[in-house]
Amino acid sequence: MLMFQSCNKDSGTDPISPYNYYPLEIGQFQIYQVNEEVYSAGNANPVLKAWQERDEVTSVSQDSAGTKVFIVSRYTRNTAAQSWQKTKEYSVRHDPDKVIVNLDNEVLMPLVFPYSPQVTWDGYRYFKVEDTDPRHNTLHKYENINQALAIDNLNFDKTIKVSERADTAGIVQFRLGYKEYAANVGLIVDEQTNFDYLQENGEFVGYRIIGSGTRRVRKIIEYGIAQ
Repeated sequence: MLMFQSCNKDSGTDPISPYNYYPLEIGQFQIYQVNEEVYSAGNANPVLKAWQERDEVTSVSQDSAGTKVFIVSRYTRNTAAQSWQKTKEYSVRHDPDKVIVNLDNEVLMPLVFPYSPQVTWDGYRYFKVEDTDPRHNTLHKYENINQALAIDNLNFDKTIKVSERADTAGIVQFRLGYKEYAANVGLIVDEQTNFDYLQENGEFVGYRIIGSGTRRVRKIIEYGIAQ
């Protein structure tokens, strides 16, 4: 469900095209450094993992309604010295009022138009989210619209943040999910953090000590058009 808190649109919040934050072109690619921490009961320290992912638009077709559907291939490798290995494909399409991504059997709605801090929407409305899933009963919203942002040595003049969930102050759990997009580039940051704090016999141990959960952060390190 797409909801507006106000019917007034600030035209200054939109880039030249609403699709600028999720551009699609054959050969377009992004390379990400991915870092993951996995906490589990009985282990004092998390298991740390790191790898790289490359998303590249490899083909385009049309659906029954005549809408272009772009296929994105994802490749992974553990280090920059290794060759890429293809792991999956997913599809993306531009609708008049939104972007639709079909990834891992989930139909996601990462962006809707117009871009406004007054807009909230259910990014998971097209599939069932179980009540045990941290994404359950959450709404997306825009923050930092058209703001400049630096990601390590990369500078982006115009970016937008999509807050997916932000339950970070409680004593039971920590939930944080957000993505950041750069105009004419696409996704540049994706953090998904879900921690449950440590309990023994129904009592919390210490204050906000992580008992289990995962943090995964994807940050862009390179992008362009493959020749």
